[in-house]
Amino acid sequence: MRTLLRCCLISALIVSLVEAPVSGTPSKALGVVTRAERALLSTADAANGATVYDGDTLTTEKGGALNVRLGAAQLYLLADSGVAMHQTAAGASAVLQRGTVVLASVAGEAIELHASEARIRPTANQPTLAQVTLSGPYELLVTSNRGQLDVTIGDETHLVPENTSYRVEIEPAVPNPQGGPPIRAARSRFFIVAMSLIGAATGIVVWRALLSPSN
Repeated sequence: MRTLLRCCLISALIVSLVEAPVSGTPSKALGVVTRAERALLSTADAANGATVYDGDTLTTEKGGALNVRLGAAQLYLLADSGVAMHQTAAGASAVLQRGTVVLASVAGEAIELHASEARIRPTANQPTLAQVTLSGPYELLVTSNRGQLDVTIGDETHLVPENTSYRVEIEPAVPNPQGGPPIRAARSRFFIVAMSLIGAATGIVVWRALLSPSN
């Protein structure tokens, strides 16, 4: 009986040693905060130099702002905005939960934005400056100030040329009466928007995000 008990204890110890490194693996670092004003990194106040990890959320309050460096790319959150950060096989992604986010990246930096059911990413290996605003659960404003963007919704992909803004209305998926995956009732709609309507706001955002002393 004593021998059996000893064997069980040894087996449990071996299992705990094997599983310990897996459960203790830290989240992957994605970037670093370079500027924070009235902003949160997950549940704590964001501070310059704070590390952003896979699974973190970034939020700004009214009158706040947050700038994050992700390798050679940067994300800038306007006031009253929020994103969730995730690691992808190609790089990083930011899921826009509310408000407005600006993405600035150099050629070769793999990063993409998600808003509602849309996935936004550079069309090719090129410098990119993009702004995305979530206007509602199924409506967003996508602007390309530099480089072209691919906006993918379901099996549709639309091109947003440089110096162009589109208001995107997404038709949400509906349940499939025959079972299986949901089906889309209609195609998403893209409406071109005059750049002058957002040019001033975008210019301020870009200036603050890219020309700060830390950059």
